[in-house]
Amino acid sequence: MDKIQERVLEATIADTDVGQGKQEHIPPPTNSKNNPAKPSLYNMTATAEIAMLKPSGNDAVEAKMKTSSSTWAKSSNKLEYLFYKTLLTILYMIYACVRYAKYQYNRTKIQILNLAYSPSNTPQLIRQDVLKFQKLPKRLATILEFKSEGDVGGGLGGLINDGSELVTWSISAGIKHLTLYDYDGHLKKNVDEFRKGIHHKLSKYYGPSNVPKFAIRIPQWNKVYFNLPGTAPSDPDSKKVALEVSLLSNRDGRETIVDLTKTMADLCVNNEMKLSDITMKLVDSELTQLVGPEPDLLLYFGPSLDLQGFPPWHIRLTEFYWEEDNDQVTYSVFIRGLKSYSTCKINVGK
Repeated sequence: MDKIQERVLEATIADTDVGQGKQEHIPPPTNSKNNPAKPSLYNMTATAEIAMLKPSGNDAVEAKMKTSSSTWAKSSNKLEYLFYKTLLTILYMIYACVRYAKYQYNRTKIQILNLAYSPSNTPQLIRQDVLKFQKLPKRLATILEFKSEGDVGGGLGGLINDGSELVTWSISAGIKHLTLYDYDGHLKKNVDEFRKGIHHKLSKYYGPSNVPKFAIRIPQWNKVYFNLPGTAPSDPDSKKVALEVSLLSNRDGRETIVDLTKTMADLCVNNEMKLSDITMKLVDSELTQLVGPEPDLLLYFGPSLDLQGFPPWHIRLTEFYWEEDNDQVTYSVFIRGLKSYSTCKINVGK
């Protein structure tokens, strides 16, 4: 590890120790209790009424309305005002009905796909599904959401279960590298529980005596964990893994780029690095070492695409896939994402 990486990791760990439990941030929008993609006719109607009936808060507009009160007193202008207000209300209602119908259609389609694509805890079925594809991503990334305890699949247990499912599906599909991103870093903070959850899920698919080996890498802490807690890292067989899982959070995104910039600036000020040495190739190499390589495919299991602070440097050529109005981690979205990637064409410019 070079001098730049050492200083960036020191700054990252120091910021984590100082700000742990005290750092305030705005959570991602899709972490809210209400589903932003699920429309409500009542809410749409209320919005229309507020937009049209509530007096304007702009002083200039109110003053202009007062000066032209005599004009509005005329019956013709009143009828024109009522006509446009009624027309706008109708348009709002039509949009609400169309959006609601689209939401129901998407939800019905997702339920049918969930029935059509079911792994049934059998890795052979997953393998048969992916054998039909022309190509598979070498590196897969997913964005997971931490839901409230009252929601289906919510809480830490639900997040660990979703991550364990993705690990199992990836191993069965033959994918060698998986990146799991959750905004607040709950998986990396509870890495031992997550390792147990992965082992339990793999036991269901492969049997207790044939559990594939896996490794969990946390770039922020520069640590790697192998298999179950308690597995001796010195054992050569424990380092031969079927899948490497990288755990990322919001801290690995823009903040890592800021730390890298500050570190290189300090090195230049102290004459430990020349300004001419800082190139795009160097920055790309350092960020790859600090966070990881760029994924080929990014899956999002939310109702609308929301990157939630995913490292921006690492998605320049990444393919994205999500199902509109979906809010669950399901195998149908996973396999359809792989299918979409298998038919895509990636053009890399010079």
